[in-house]
Amino acid sequence: MNCNVIKDLLPLYIDDCCSDESRAEVENHIDNCAECKKVLENMTGTVTKEEMNFEIKNCSRINYWKASTLQSVLLLASFLLIIVGVYFEAGTDYIDFGNGLAAFNIVVPATGFMISLINWYFIRLYKNKKVFSWCSCALTLFVTLCAFVWSLFHYEMNPLVLLGGTFVDFFEGILFSFGIGIFLTALFAVLSKVLSAFYAKMLGKE
Repeated sequence: MNCNVIKDLLPLYIDDCCSDESRAEVENHIDNCAECKKVLENMTGTVTKEEMNFEIKNCSRINYWKASTLQSVLLLASFLLIIVGVYFEAGTDYIDFGNGLAAFNIVVPATGFMISLINWYFIRLYKNKKVFSWCSCALTLFVTLCAFVWSLFHYEMNPLVLLGGTFVDFFEGILFSFGIGIFLTALFAVLSKVLSAFYAKMLGKE
């Protein structure tokens, strides 16, 4: 059958009103005629497997770009925050009590968050989105805590001596001196969990 006859039969083929012989002829022709196959697709509104795969690939590519952008923005933001902390830290004297406070309150939390973002490159190793997000949060806290301990030794700070003898004075001194760092650490831990889950979702992690 030629294309004109097939095109006349297509409405009957779609409505399943043609004979088995005509149906077989139409299907055989469509398998070998791209033009008539396209006409059938336009009439039925169907999408070919190739077109569907193309759309899925485009969607995946866009999501991957968004995920990469999110990670890059967070890395840049944390790096800029570290620079700010280093700038303020450079303005303190070594013998001054303020020495190391900018590092504790700004540099350390920002560094812990930035290092934890490296874990996002290994998202494929995690079983699911939930495990990944909790591990990201835990890693942020762990790295930050290690950085706090290192800073204590690096700046030779003894909180018991610097902040007073009584427990109340010590507690108030901790909040006054390191309150911003504690707040940023908690904030970055929450952000790490929430944003890592969002990141995983964009990459199709269930």
